[in-house]
Amino acid sequence: MREKVFVSAVLYVHNERETILEGLLKLDNKLNEVFENYEIIIVNDASTDGSLELIRDNAYKIGSNMSVITLSRKHGVESGIMAGLIKSMGDFVFEFETTKNDFPLDLIHTMYKTALTGFDIVVASVSTGIPWTSKAFYKIVNKITYLQLDLRSESARIVSRRAMNAMLNLKEKVRYRKALYAYTGYSKEVITYEPSNKHNSARAGLNRENISTAFDVVVSFSNIGLKLSHYLSIVFLLFSLFMAGYALFNFIFNKNIVEGWTTLMILISFGFTGLFFIVGMIGEYISRMLIELQNRPFYSTRTVENFKPARHYDDKKAFNEVAVGEES
Repeated sequence: MREKVFVSAVLYVHNERETILEGLLKLDNKLNEVFENYEIIIVNDASTDGSLELIRDNAYKIGSNMSVITLSRKHGVESGIMAGLIKSMGDFVFEFETTKNDFPLDLIHTMYKTALTGFDIVVASVSTGIPWTSKAFYKIVNKITYLQLDLRSESARIVSRRAMNAMLNLKEKVRYRKALYAYTGYSKEVITYEPSNKHNSARAGLNRENISTAFDVVVSFSNIGLKLSHYLSIVFLLFSLFMAGYALFNFIFNKNIVEGWTTLMILISFGFTGLFFIVGMIGEYISRMLIELQNRPFYSTRTVENFKPARHYDDKKAFNEVAVGEES
């Protein structure tokens, strides 16, 4: 017997033409098997490989209402998923960051049942095959953040509507969902699973987007930068005092004073290195303050396309397209 609740599934897509159709149909079949009423929201993050055209051509195969949000430029996973979450209407919302993963779809029902036991946030986390870079990142972030957030690598997530609204209402512009959900204070449960393919491309290592996200998280959700600035200030102050004492000692006790060019250069080099680092960290925090004050939208959309199930149309391919401008 299928569940009566209405759920939304947000799927992020960027240049996944090779896997999008298979992944989308499998997701639709599983959702249709478990739930009577559901919607699928695809966020097309400015794909250039024909992913959007492939989705359009096969939209009639989907058994529920489907929306495709095409962003005007590449925004990344976090902003892309946020665009879909804002459009979602389900009592529970699933989040999937790619179609190229090793996540077993049978866990969808398990995650929903777990949520009904009192957990507002339920995540599926791979138990093995996690890149060492991800392990190191989450270990460091969990140590330096203001709260013990228990961040980890996640393949899918289901969130209740009240937890979703609480997260969306947070004013921070750096929208790192894992941390924001943790800040809401709603209960969370983790379901682990064995990956079917430990070498899946979706679990790739470092790239520019991951590095940028990691830096944003460290700066926005911790005060490690300011602490390092203070510590380095103390270190360079002590070093400067030591060099001053050394110079005074030579002036008093050393009758053959050698020109102190080398010592002076070392002092200046170390001093300016610390100064530039401190100024750089302060600049990062000032830039974050500017982002908050500007209140710019999280994302900008090019089009929003709404597709109805095939049974509503004679030609099985009709859809309604609505062009929109920038949205927050």
